[in-house]
Amino acid sequence: MGLKEGLAQEMETTRQNFHHLLDSIPEALYVHPSDNPAWTIGDVLNHITIGLPAIRVELWMISHARGLFQFVLNDTTSKLINWINAPFARRGGRVTRQRLIKAYEAGHAGLMSSLRRMREEDFGKSINFPAVFVSELAGLVTVERLFHYVKLHFDVHEKQIRSAIAPSGSETPMERGTYADAPE
Repeated sequence: MGLKEGLAQEMETTRQNFHHLLDSIPEALYVHPSDNPAWTIGDVLNHITIGLPAIRVELWMISHARGLFQFVLNDTTSKLINWINAPFARRGGRVTRQRLIKAYEAGHAGLMSSLRRMREEDFGKSINFPAVFVSELAGLVTVERLFHYVKLHFDVHEKQIRSAIAPSGSETPMERGTYADAPE
């Protein structure tokens, strides 16, 4: 399997896992706190969907405007972006399962389109992400690593949601093997 095919499969599996996560959480729980002290479960779910178009913009910037992106991606602008991101993800009672599905599907389709159009030589292009911007991406970030971040971003936030709703000591769907990419 080539790089593009592998990334496409990873993003498709993540998409399936997002749908499994939505299926497992009643909308009534969206207003409950998540393991992230700033956001409810609905806010985190909404943030996951907002992440996809943001990643797509970052992919384009690394591929086509690397110097400009690196210039503006510093601690000050990173803090500003994070300051804007926090309230933008908060949708309160406006988060519904259907809106989340629609947003995720649109973001996923956009990323798949970006992947199809990506040239092989673009996968190695990179910039340095400051830790204050996205701690999981701190350091050298290639286009390939950013495509992999779709899964990591979901996994981090899925864990915040699961730990908030799972009784202490209970298994997560991944541990039970009910997720699409769980080992058999």
